[in-house]
Amino acid sequence: MSFQSERYGKYLLRLADSSDNEGIREIFESGSFAGGMNVQFLRGEQPLESFEADGDGAYILVAEDTQENRLIAVGGAVVRTEYLGGDASKCAYLTGLKIHHDYRGRLTFIQRAYKIMGELVSDCAATYTTILDGNTGVIKMLEKRRKNMPEYRYLGHYTTYCMGRGKRLIEVEKNNTHGFDVLMKTHFANRDLTPCNPDYQGFGKKDFYCVRGGDGEIIACCFIGDQSRTKYYKMCSYNGVYKLVSHLPTALLGYPSFPKAGEIIRSGVISNLYVRGNDAELCRRFLLSAAYESGFELLLWGGADADPLCRALNRMKTVKYGSRLYEVLWNGKTDSAIRSETGVEAALL
Repeated sequence: MSFQSERYGKYLLRLADSSDNEGIREIFESGSFAGGMNVQFLRGEQPLESFEADGDGAYILVAEDTQENRLIAVGGAVVRTEYLGGDASKCAYLTGLKIHHDYRGRLTFIQRAYKIMGELVSDCAATYTTILDGNTGVIKMLEKRRKNMPEYRYLGHYTTYCMGRGKRLIEVEKNNTHGFDVLMKTHFANRDLTPCNPDYQGFGKKDFYCVRGGDGEIIACCFIGDQSRTKYYKMCSYNGVYKLVSHLPTALLGYPSFPKAGEIIRSGVISNLYVRGNDAELCRRFLLSAAYESGFELLLWGGADADPLCRALNRMKTVKYGSRLYEVLWNGKTDSAIRSETGVEAALL
């Protein structure tokens, strides 16, 4: 598609370019995840590079107020190669629409933006997205079928777990990936939406941790990466019970430490988590040991609630937040491309 721009009164809808980085950054900084913990998700000084780091490329649309000469909204899709039915397929992850705080409720051409985005990703085998549980207004709007809007088909609930510093319970091997390529073909390839490339820049600078059995084969493994060059979180404030909990020595109880208000959260992210037989106790011991070796005070991992490893994480001391996972179906399409257990990585959301 050769879309470049469209005008709606004083607003201009167009594809973003490198000159828009500052305006996109200001949009991200104008909002936050409301709730008990008020957190900002930020993509740094070069947000376009951050989007592109999460895949093979990205289509990012921006809306500009031409009278005020400022960007007022940004949304798009990151395109990457992921497994579908065991095959490497071109997929698109919708990053969600972010509107500058000053302009919320004032945009009237959102449906047109969706139509354009659908055409941009029309060659993708599947499009999907996640929406935080707390965004009830957005969920209600998108789950209701509307003319000229894609269908948001609910695939299941997705939980992101935040775990603390960990402790050495078993010996873990570091940066010996021998055998991991076999796991990609025999395990991860059978999980829809697992990235075929475990080395996208968006995973950050990472290390590989594993435990091997007596035969030398991997029985538990994961990568732990530092994404701070392309994305990070800022703790803005605490509300309700979290205002009290944030002052408690939670790390002594095995839970993550709560950062101070206004602090950038230094976190690592877990990807390609595998545990043979989905053994919950092995998963717990391995993750706590790998977390300890990584040196991060806080680690993130996410999985669809149907993922057997979620049962293991639910037995650990973590702080959780939930999202709804959707397949986005364009132009009246009814057949789902996403059919098996999913391997969506929280690192690339």
